[in-house]
Amino acid sequence: MEQDKPPQQTGQPGARPGRDWRHIWRSWKADTLLRRLISNSSMLLGGKAANAVFSLGFLALAARGLSLEAFGTLILIHTYTQAIGDITKFQSWQVVLTYGTPALNEARRGDFRRILGFSMRLDAYGALAGLGLALLGIPLAADLFGWTAETAQLAFYYAFSVVFFDIATSTGILRLFDRFDLTAAQSSLGALIKLIGTAAAYIYGAGLAAYLVIWMLAEIIPCLVLIALSARELRRQNKLATELPPSLTVEQNWKPDRKVWGFVWSANLNTSLQLVLTHFGTLAVGAMLGAPAAALYRIARQLTEGVNAPVKLMTPTIYPELARLAARKAFREMRRFMLRASTLAGVGAATLTGILILAGQWLLHVIAGENFIPAYGVMVLLAIAVALRLWSFPLEPMLISSGQALAALKVRVATTALYIVSMFFLCSWYGLMGAGIAMVIASLTNLAGQLVVAEKWLHRNSAAA
Repeated sequence: MEQDKPPQQTGQPGARPGRDWRHIWRSWKADTLLRRLISNSSMLLGGKAANAVFSLGFLALAARGLSLEAFGTLILIHTYTQAIGDITKFQSWQVVLTYGTPALNEARRGDFRRILGFSMRLDAYGALAGLGLALLGIPLAADLFGWTAETAQLAFYYAFSVVFFDIATSTGILRLFDRFDLTAAQSSLGALIKLIGTAAAYIYGAGLAAYLVIWMLAEIIPCLVLIALSARELRRQNKLATELPPSLTVEQNWKPDRKVWGFVWSANLNTSLQLVLTHFGTLAVGAMLGAPAAALYRIARQLTEGVNAPVKLMTPTIYPELARLAARKAFREMRRFMLRASTLAGVGAATLTGILILAGQWLLHVIAGENFIPAYGVMVLLAIAVALRLWSFPLEPMLISSGQALAALKVRVATTALYIVSMFFLCSWYGLMGAGIAMVIASLTNLAGQLVVAEKWLHRNSAAA
């Protein structure tokens, strides 16, 4: 009888059979979830790439068309309004994904309609709260940022755009049905409107008021388009119809109970605190160091976010995948998927950040002009912070999609508190560079905290499965 041949060794001496780089490459290529994540992210790439180019374009034109002081004031008014909109905005799209996914899988169309209705009401509550808070806060903002009466009046009018920051149900509908192609087309519309309008304002030498009108329209029009796209998709999918075959009729009993409201508040607070890291830095720099410093900080942040935009595309596309894995309790598959997605994003972010560090001063000079080269130092620190965030990008979506929004919230509260305290002291000691150091500290803290919580949860559930 012929003896079995020992398995042939491949790779370097001492390598484990079957675990060389070729096996790993084949395994990654065969990963259906990872391929779908990359595919959906690629659909967004065109829109986001265009959005990044348009954003740099309108910021460059505004920076050159206005004085450093006026440009900083434009940034502060917009950031003030956007921050309030994001803070009061319910993350209703997460409700649509987390509760809508199992409802559709189980053919509970009545429940799906109730979930959408609840999500829309959340949008309305958030919009009203945001508008009231934005208008009432104008006097305080004027005092904090040193606005004149005329500037405060412009900020008052601009604050009405906050209503259009608070619509998230439409986003959830498109993500639920994997219509990232529509999201990609819509996502760059606002930046395109700003680019065209800002170019016209630059050519005609318009003042601050004209720029604010253009930027306000750039928030309103894309929101209306997003609502129309989601409504059309719902009609196309025919998921709201009440008629079902008797064999598919399932008891309809979904309602926003205490558990649902707990998820809503936890997810909302968690995301709102996450956005503090985005908006608070600009506002704090403006309050502590003045409008010109806020302008430098905003340009630096825009460049770091823009360069890493291709990697960040995976963040919105991973939510539906994790929601599906959580719904069928595929914990081991979830762990492997998250590890691979994190590695892919982290390597990409580190590479792009390295390029930005090498070419940063040249980019600042070409895009914004000589006055903005002092933003290079803080831009390097912000780029490192963004890379750290992207290494950990699957952790928070996993916790939220798996019903662990409260755990994610606790980590975010600790991170945000540390960031605010660090920002105050470090800006006082090191000026604009202090803002960048505070962001790096916050990103490291958040990564460590989420990693510990996610690993404990996955280990516990994998052992019980």
